[in-house]
Amino acid sequence: MVRAKQALGFPLVFGGVVVSLAIYSSCANQGMPTGGPKDSLPPVLVETSPVMRGVNFKGKEVRLTFNEYVIPDEVSEALVVSPPLSKRPTIRTKSKSLIVGFNEELKSNATYSLDFKDAVADNNERNPYRGLRFLFSTGSVIDTLRVAGVVKNAFDLEVVEKMQVMLHRNLHDSAVYRVKPDYIARSDKRGLFLFDNVAPGTYHLFALNDANSNMLYDEGAEEIAFADTLVVPSAEFVSEPDTLVKGVDSLLVLGYTRFQPDPFYLRMFTEKVFDQFLDKKLRNARHHLEFVFNEPVADTFNVRLLNREAKDWYLMEPNPEMDSIIFWVTDTLVANLDTLQLELTYNRLDSLKQLYLAKDTLHMVFTEKEKTEVRRRKKEEEKPEIPQFVFSDNIKSTGFDLNLPVLLTVPEPVRSFETEKVKLFLANDLTNTPLKISVLPDTAAWRTYRIDFKWEPNTEYLFEIDSAACVNIYGISSRKVQKKFTTQREDHYGRITLDFTSVEGDILVQLLSNSKEEKVIQTLKTDKNGPVTFDYLAPEKYRVKVIYDHNRNGKWDAGSFREKRQPERVAYLPEIVKVRSNWESQYKWDLMPDPTLHKELYDKEAEEQKLKKLQEEQRKEKEQERRQQAPMDNLGRQFNTGGGF
Repeated sequence: MVRAKQALGFPLVFGGVVVSLAIYSSCANQGMPTGGPKDSLPPVLVETSPVMRGVNFKGKEVRLTFNEYVIPDEVSEALVVSPPLSKRPTIRTKSKSLIVGFNEELKSNATYSLDFKDAVADNNERNPYRGLRFLFSTGSVIDTLRVAGVVKNAFDLEVVEKMQVMLHRNLHDSAVYRVKPDYIARSDKRGLFLFDNVAPGTYHLFALNDANSNMLYDEGAEEIAFADTLVVPSAEFVSEPDTLVKGVDSLLVLGYTRFQPDPFYLRMFTEKVFDQFLDKKLRNARHHLEFVFNEPVADTFNVRLLNREAKDWYLMEPNPEMDSIIFWVTDTLVANLDTLQLELTYNRLDSLKQLYLAKDTLHMVFTEKEKTEVRRRKKEEEKPEIPQFVFSDNIKSTGFDLNLPVLLTVPEPVRSFETEKVKLFLANDLTNTPLKISVLPDTAAWRTYRIDFKWEPNTEYLFEIDSAACVNIYGISSRKVQKKFTTQREDHYGRITLDFTSVEGDILVQLLSNSKEEKVIQTLKTDKNGPVTFDYLAPEKYRVKVIYDHNRNGKWDAGSFREKRQPERVAYLPEIVKVRSNWESQYKWDLMPDPTLHKELYDKEAEEQKLKKLQEEQRKEKEQERRQQAPMDNLGRQFNTGGGF
């Protein structure tokens, strides 16, 4: 296999996010927001009442006057007032002024921030005034300390917009549940948030998906992110003298204000809270019952038939998570009942959050569907067809993947299976000698059997199952199976090899589809430095993700605010990998956790296509200019030689 080697470490410069945060946390003074794209001018703020950063405010409204008419349509939804208000302010316009009216008394000696985001726009072209913020104080001092950061989804590192970010002076753990915050902000399209009106003190920092807009954390129903450390904002003026000047001019000192702490990178997750209830119940066949629970059922789960005396009347089939259970009714007399009255017992929580055994009484009704019978004339000697079930499988007639087992699934539980009647042959073997295989139950799925075999590439196989090799719990046997299939060519596949460094603890390495859903195709585990290889990959684009599996349970786990536990970290290979046939792509990857949660996936092939398209457009433009210029050049030559006039 051909190899393509690439050294791909994580960059330390993260573009717009870090630049924006640097601006947020290192500006000397914040003046009037100005500017906009040259080809689409936003409105200009020409006057404010009170003045920007004014003190001793005693009024009932704030007035912002622009050089043109503005529309207030989106202001009401976008405006964030901090400290938060109990009642929403009134938004209106008068002439070229935008007026924010307060419907309650403001706090005394507090600095208020009005963050309009990009909601203010002119009336003509709807050009937005970018990042409009207005500050004033109800006391004699205006607070200007800052706290800034980014909110991202903990599972996939995507930025999270419109999250409510909160600062609490109350440091009790229960404050986020019961007390409204002292300051609020909202994350923008880049996940960025900023508090720039903070008073000295010590705070807790949270971000919430505040679904009911009550500024309180509803555990389990809302997403949350929290900072591990207390927030103690401060500011320090850093002087930078100009060394190019001398004498008296050297007394002119340049500098900037350094705000602390550094930006926070918050990881949002939904806290797992036990809240058990029966979510769904189905009886789509006489002998088939299904129950879906919100949580896994404990060992105390039990079912009892109330309207008939019966023993051993069912076979229970739970899923691996034990939150979905199928009951196969094995007693014919029970199955024939149109209504099954059942008592389900399982653990629930009472109003004091204590476990107790709950009992639900259910009526599982089955109604026969009306059937349209098609009668056909049959000869008397014809015997009725014996019912048999059909195996479902994953066999692909051509190009069967070399790294896949054959999977056989039966529609109903098995009573007996003579696996020696399952046979595999080389299709071109004239001796018809069976290959040595094992048919084993799949531990990940009920009623599924797997046949692992070291397939030869580009080889034709014959797969057979004798009739009646398998019998289900209702006495119905399986049909005969006979299928030919050809395995994929070895040079069809590509390979990805990742050479890890800085590995500490268990790491789950996931190969994902290159889509928004990021479907998991394959997962490998490692706990040491060195190479990890995904082999026999179809020539497609993939993403690669790692999960820092700290509790070693083989999956990603969300955090817990109650337990002060952050969600498990994840990271992405910064390049979308284009796997090519008969090609190995190699990447060096330093797994030192990145505190900035960087995720910027670079699609090399897509960028190359964009560049080619741009170059082709430029070539066409130059060709067009040359063609337009040619007649003028010819006219000039005629004039110089005296021709044509």
